[in-house]
Amino acid sequence: MPITKTRNPFFSKVFSLLLLWSCVILGAGTLGCENVEANYQEGVSALKAGDYDVALKKFHSAAEKGHSGAQAALGEIYNRGEGINRNAQEAAKWYRLAAEQGHIDAQVTLGWMYNAGTGVPEDVMEAMKWFELAADQGHPGAQNNLGVLYRQGRGGDMDVVKAVIWFRKAADQGMAPAQYTLGQMYLNGEGVKPNVEEAAQWYTRAATQGLIEAQADLGFLYARRDNKVPQDFLMAYQWLTLAAQQGDRMAPADLRKLMETMPPDQIEVAKNLVQGWNQKHQGRKAF
Repeated sequence: MPITKTRNPFFSKVFSLLLLWSCVILGAGTLGCENVEANYQEGVSALKAGDYDVALKKFHSAAEKGHSGAQAALGEIYNRGEGINRNAQEAAKWYRLAAEQGHIDAQVTLGWMYNAGTGVPEDVMEAMKWFELAADQGHPGAQNNLGVLYRQGRGGDMDVVKAVIWFRKAADQGMAPAQYTLGQMYLNGEGVKPNVEEAAQWYTRAATQGLIEAQADLGFLYARRDNKVPQDFLMAYQWLTLAAQQGDRMAPADLRKLMETMPPDQIEVAKNLVQGWNQKHQGRKAF
C-alpha cells in the first residue's frame, strides 16, 4: 500500500495563532506579529486569486520572520511549481523550517519527500522520524504511513504488531486505506489473531467510503462459503457491482460467476440495492 500525502488545514491555523502568542511573549510586539500574520493572510488570498508573484512575496516576508504557515506554503508552491519552476530542494528547505516548528502538514510532506527521495536524499529513517512527529499529533495520514513502513519492514526490521497499532489509530479516525489494510491483516493474521468477522467489519468501513479494493474484497468475502462471514449473495452482488463500476479488473468476472448461482428474483433485489446505494452516495446507475 502506498505512502499517502494528506493535509490538515486546522493545524496550520493553530500554528499561526501560536506564532502571534510567541511574538508577544518574546517581546517582538503585537504590531510586528500582526504584520507577519497579515503578510501570510495576504499571501493566502493572492494564491487563491492566482497571483503567484504577490503570494511569493508575502509568504517570503512572513516565512523569513518565522511564520510556520508561510514556510509550509512556500514549500507547497516550490514543490508543485505553482507560478514558478518546480524546485524540490527549495521546497524541502521551507518544509523543514515549518516542520521544525511543529507544523504538522509540513512534517508529513517532509516525511514523504524523504521516503521518495524527492528534493532530499532518500532516507526512510528520516521519513519515519517526521511521520512519527506528525503521527504523535494525531495526523491520520502520518499514522497510516508509519503502518505501511512497519508492515513492509522499510527502515528496519518488519514489525507487523507496530503496523497494526498505527493502522488502527488512522482507521479509528476514518482513514479508508488504513481501515482496508487493517481488514487485510485480520484476514491474514498479520500482527493479530486471524479474525474474518473483524476483517469484514474493517472492509465494510472502507468500502462504505468508496474504497474500490475494499468493495471488491468485501464482495468476494460475502460470496464465499468457506469462511466465517455468513454467505450473503445480495451483499456480495452490491459490493462487487460497486467495485466494477469504479473499474476494478477482477470484480466483473467475480460478479458474473456470482450471478450464475443467483435466481433471477434475487438478482432483481440485488440490483435495487445497488440502485439505492448509487442514488444515496453516487447518483450512478446500476451495473
